[in-house]
Amino acid sequence: MKYTKSREKSEVSVKFEATEEEWKAAQMKAYQETKGKYNVPGFRKGKAPKHMIETMYGPSVFVDDAMDIIIREGWEQFLGEEKDDTPIDHPDASIDSFDGKTLAFTLKYPVKPEVQLGEYKGVKITKAEYPVTDEQVEAEIKSMLNRNAREEETEEAAENGDIVNLDYSGSVDGVKFDGGTAEKYSLTLGSGTFIPGFEDQLIGVKKGEEKDVVVKFPEDYHADELKGKEAVFACKINSVSTRIIPEADDEWAKDVSEYETLADLKKSIKDRMIKSSADRAKRDNENAVINAIVDASSADIPEVLIQSYLDDMLRDFEMRLYYQGMKLEDYFKYMGTTVEQWRKDRHDDARRGALTRLCLETIIQREGITATDEEAEKEYEDSMPAPAEGEKRKPDEREIAYLKDKIVMDKLLALLVDSAVMTEKAEEEPKSEEAPKPKKTTKTTAKTATKTTAKKKSE
Repeated sequence: MKYTKSREKSEVSVKFEATEEEWKAAQMKAYQETKGKYNVPGFRKGKAPKHMIETMYGPSVFVDDAMDIIIREGWEQFLGEEKDDTPIDHPDASIDSFDGKTLAFTLKYPVKPEVQLGEYKGVKITKAEYPVTDEQVEAEIKSMLNRNAREEETEEAAENGDIVNLDYSGSVDGVKFDGGTAEKYSLTLGSGTFIPGFEDQLIGVKKGEEKDVVVKFPEDYHADELKGKEAVFACKINSVSTRIIPEADDEWAKDVSEYETLADLKKSIKDRMIKSSADRAKRDNENAVINAIVDASSADIPEVLIQSYLDDMLRDFEMRLYYQGMKLEDYFKYMGTTVEQWRKDRHDDARRGALTRLCLETIIQREGITATDEEAEKEYEDSMPAPAEGEKRKPDEREIAYLKDKIVMDKLLALLVDSAVMTEKAEEEPKSEEAPKPKKTTKTTAKTATKTTAKKKSE
């Protein structure tokens, strides 16, 4: 079958011309494949001659099936002969002309687009750095102390930060409302758990006391019937507890960690923070370089690639929900939306993701970056802990393929980041106060000025 091929951006068009002989052969195949479904008087089912079926059911009875056959054969012939412009989705067919003897049709299919790749070596970015300070270490120690604090009941008056256990019953205009009653509720004063003003009025209460707390619900409160309403909460204080925060010393360090001294504990915290900050900076620098490359690149991305990337995004989102104990359908029901709307809202993100993937694949191909089975096996050997007994098992083919992809991506990122031109982040100017400016009322005011894949091969 004769055909001609043309390409425009990321779509290939193939125009076919079937001869009269090819059309007759396709009709005969259609007859052979479908004759069993026609009933013709005087013949057993499937035994009637072709011309008898055409006489009874019309001369065009086999036309649609014959067209399907000849289109299928043309596509198979094309795929067998053409090695360039590999399809990434099934073709769309359209009939150009048909006179009962010859057939002309066109098949159009999307291909991986050519990427107009911007400069990817020597990309200029602002270097990401996250230095670790002694103040951050002390803040972590303070957090650990608070987590290890113990509660101790007291007969003294409640102070900010104390825990008040209370029964309460709320009413508006003397009528109790839903959700306004609780018993033995433990409330940390100053936590901001309750509406503004509630916790402040409990400062100074003691165990056994009763107190009416009068508050006004905010105008944007979630319950319409309570918005802006004044409410009275009758409170009974069951107990008042204070939090006893331990002292940061060597003994405490021994109790809460594997270290013998507070100094060793602080050093381990700082080392961990430094590693975490370095990992974060590495990721951010890699992302900054990739984003700069993608910003300077372009491609005519077929919709099928965008939808494929959306499929990946949805699978990843579903997995994250799964680990949080939620099903995807329950999430959409709770949020009052649909999968279709979710995909629509993220269409631009998916387009960007597909372009990013194409850019990285193009650079990998251009630079000839590869990984060997030996490299993958070594990566596996280095990353897998030794078993308690016996030898480490060998990685299977799937694991080898995954590790090779990872190694290729690691090499790519190293190439891009190592060649990048990184400038130090400009230090923020120190905050300064302006001189007080006199007002007509003779009052003064001071103003302070402040300045702030990845990798998956496309199918």
